[in-house]
Amino acid sequence: MPDIHFHALGATRARSGEDPLVPFLLSARQGPVTVSARDVHRLDSHRLQLLLVAERQWQIDGKDFKLTDMSPSFRDGLERLGIASDHFDKETLQ
Repeated sequence: MPDIHFHALGATRARSGEDPLVPFLLSARQGPVTVSARDVHRLDSHRLQLLLVAERQWQIDGKDFKLTDMSPSFRDGLERLGIASDHFDKETLQ
């Protein structure tokens, strides 16, 4: 069984440029991934776009992509940005 790559999102996106999520996703590309949103209370559109693209790519590759520890305010942010609050709760299609 391949190792599961884990990343915890920071409370806010890095203002200096690239979000640490990007290099993590690039290095974890060939295996299952779990991303924790435990510290994120306000989701921004840039991070959401990264998560949606990564979720789709992992789905295409037939690998698990899980987003965990979503707070109610994170889920509200999903809805505010036009995504169902339970979008990342759905089972990975393989």
